[in-house]
Amino acid sequence: MPQLDIRGQIAAAQIAFYSPIAIITLILVFKYALRRDAGWFFLFLFSIARLAQGALVVAAEMVVPPKSILFNAAYIMDYSALAFLLFSSLGFVGMAGQHTYSENPRIPTILRLIGILGLAGLGLCVAGGILNGQAAADQNLATSLRRAGVCIYAGIYVILFGVFIGTWTYRWHLRSYRRSLLFGLTCALPFLGVRMAYAVMAAWSSSDLLGKKLSSNATLADLNPVTGKWILYLVLSLIMEYVVVALYLFASTILARRHRH
Repeated sequence: MPQLDIRGQIAAAQIAFYSPIAIITLILVFKYALRRDAGWFFLFLFSIARLAQGALVVAAEMVVPPKSILFNAAYIMDYSALAFLLFSSLGFVGMAGQHTYSENPRIPTILRLIGILGLAGLGLCVAGGILNGQAAADQNLATSLRRAGVCIYAGIYVILFGVFIGTWTYRWHLRSYRRSLLFGLTCALPFLGVRMAYAVMAAWSSSDLLGKKLSSNATLADLNPVTGKWILYLVLSLIMEYVVVALYLFASTILARRHRH
């Protein structure tokens, strides 16, 4: 039987780490029936995407001969799933601002526009990834689409950062538990920023999805999530986004309830 290499082992660990996240968020989604915005729902979708990605990598390595289509699907998810993490950020920001800044008509409008941008980025990443996996497709177009999608994600992060700064101007109007929620979400921002920066650099690390046509820049080549240094992928990608997920869950379930009574 084929043995998992280091990236296969990381994928297996990814399945183990995201399984409880998926269960917890699914329980929260059903418990509150989306009444507390969609933060948990998109966090659930993100965890499902990461579970599927891990399962695809493990399956691809266990099949003889290896199936490139499984690797393609897995690494398309690596980029596209980031949209769900950004969408969850929007949901939790809305949750923290209920009855305060969320009543300002400009805030929901800004959040909706960010959501539309996120859908555009998701579509570009998926389209670029699918084209990258087709030998007959225009590979330059495929790479450009994928990079454009990632750049949109980075732009959304910058806008989100500005939104967080704006929300803190309402801090004295927020109830204590909502202020605690906003604080927890803000603590996740640096980790989310590192993850988005890595996504941008990873997109430029190779002109193909599977890291076979690496950049001539050695630093960028090392940052490729498939053929670059696995420790950089583990720390700058998986650990960073897992910290964000953990902080979002902690802030929305523990900090947001602690001072209610």
